[in-house]
Amino acid sequence: MVESLPFNASNLLGGTARPSFPDGEAGEVSVVQIGPLDADSGTLLFAFRNNTSDGISHVDWTATAPSGGSLVATGGSQGVAPAQIQPGEVGLAFIYFEGNSEVPDDADYEFSVSGSPVDTAPDNTAPLAVTEVSLVGDAIVGTATNGTGAETTSPYRITVYCFDGDNLVSQFTDFAKEKGDIAEGGTVTFSTRHKSGVCPSFVVGVSGYFS
Repeated sequence: MVESLPFNASNLLGGTARPSFPDGEAGEVSVVQIGPLDADSGTLLFAFRNNTSDGISHVDWTATAPSGGSLVATGGSQGVAPAQIQPGEVGLAFIYFEGNSEVPDDADYEFSVSGSPVDTAPDNTAPLAVTEVSLVGDAIVGTATNGTGAETTSPYRITVYCFDGDNLVSQFTDFAKEKGDIAEGGTVTFSTRHKSGVCPSFVVGVSGYFS
């Protein structure tokens, strides 16, 4: 049986949030928290735990939103943080729903997931470790280091998840200015701002791809 690990056990994420999450379903990759649906963007936040015996990478989620016996929306994930999830670890993700105006507040979401093995194969998702992060005014700025043991390449996605205590409240995504390949030990710098400026506590993940 896989042991549930504390949030950010791999130390790939940086930031001020220290949330706790349920154990999830034994032997499965399962959703452990569903956050709010942002009606303006059509994004639904959620957290999941990998309770399988293998790490997973290139994680793709799909979701449906049935209501009143009818399917009102479908959507797919737009990346996860961190980019590789070891056994027992928690990942953060969001689903983008098309036709989100039709999704009611009491929708009973149904999720499915697929992924790839954790390796450094070309085009697999590469998690960079956020080694420095701070708030400078209303900007989140920091540095992420390639500690994967292999060369990575752009684009380098910066994903920030905001929390209120243990609860997901919002997210936003940006991209680093660095382009091209980064060798083992190389770094990516980032600076990004929340569109609403409200982020009680946060974590930030940085990912690219293996060359």
